[in-house]
Amino acid sequence: MKHSTPIWIKLTGAALLLYCTVVLGTVYRYNQAILSKADYAEITGGGFIYNYRIADIRSGITVGLQKPLPLGTRLVAEFENPAGGTISIEKAVSHARRTYSFETPSLSGVEAQHSYAAVLRVIDPHTGREIERHEKVLKSTVVPKAMPSKPLTIGPGYFPNPDLTPGPKGKFR
Repeated sequence: MKHSTPIWIKLTGAALLLYCTVVLGTVYRYNQAILSKADYAEITGGGFIYNYRIADIRSGITVGLQKPLPLGTRLVAEFENPAGGTISIEKAVSHARRTYSFETPSLSGVEAQHSYAAVLRVIDPHTGREIERHEKVLKSTVVPKAMPSKPLTIGPGYFPNPDLTPGPKGKFR
């Protein structure tokens, strides 16, 4: 006895295969069209970082890659320094990472409710030319005089700073 697959099952299978191929091809082409218009990178967040325990103010941004970049491409973040000038931080792109964070060293002269510029530049690895540029405004929300003049704690165990003595209402001098 000969077992053969009915023709309607063969036609259904062929139609399903054709349908899946068309749908996946359409989705692929749509994604390629979106990617071709997308930026390589974007600033996904940023702001000021306050660490009261060590009396430290910094600023930083986070960057997310939207599409692949050639190996060796550099990301350069430039921050407006409240004390004057700019602070530049550079990182090389790796295929293993999709997000990057940039953080300045300690800052002085930060003013509350003042806008400070942060700029991200994407640099071509072969020509050294700027491929993209993104800007973000960082605004400080804390009055700098709210920060202690000296670190409240010292060392890796956050031991109380012996140079500080408690003042009125528990504030340190």
